[in-house]
Amino acid sequence: MKEKILSLDISRQPDDSTCGPTCLHAVYNYFDYEITLNEVINNVEYLKDGGTLGALLGIDALKRGFEAEIITYNLKVFDPSWFESTDIDLVAKLNEQLNYKTDPKFRQASKAYISFLEMGGKISYKTLNEALIFNYLSKEIPVLTGLSATYLYNEKREIGSDPVRFDDVAGNPSGHFVVLNGMDPVEKTVKISDPLQANAYNKQHYTVATDHLICSILLGILTYDANLLIIQNK
Repeated sequence: MKEKILSLDISRQPDDSTCGPTCLHAVYNYFDYEITLNEVINNVEYLKDGGTLGALLGIDALKRGFEAEIITYNLKVFDPSWFESTDIDLVAKLNEQLNYKTDPKFRQASKAYISFLEMGGKISYKTLNEALIFNYLSKEIPVLTGLSATYLYNEKREIGSDPVRFDDVAGNPSGHFVVLNGMDPVEKTVKISDPLQANAYNKQHYTVATDHLICSILLGILTYDANLLIIQNK
């Protein structure tokens, strides 16, 4: 595999809760879909405690005529056995699960996934590795991913959202969205486009070790992230 870099511009996120819509806007622009950042921010649904979900970003993409697939690693919501057969009805499983789990954020997330599926979105369960990421980049498809910002940046955990306070004792892990738009298989690095300019790398385009990125994505399960959102033109 040779190095692959996609040309992708990304705006600064206006506040601490709009990283997802800002990444989605960057992907729309990559596919020459003309829309302002404010339009995307105003149309995406948000969680009651701030931020959004990959499923809610995917719903916006589906409404605009794109194809959308979520590759999930969120075992809080999805059981691995649900993906052992194509005959399993994910919508039915998600609805049945709501009879047993009552956490408000869990329920909002589950309903978002149900809506995503009913609108034609696809949810899959694949091994997360270098080959999977490179497969999409090699096809000129950027990868929007929800992950653990705490692990990605190796920063203290956080309190609050606007403004954020860092506290290594009282804080909690923080989720984030970025876009993957390049990979160097020889150097074992991935290029990231990050809407948060004031990040630990002090730039909006940077590279990290592939293994570090993969751990960041998987640890996104702590904040209902842990997914890849693949958006394509029909």
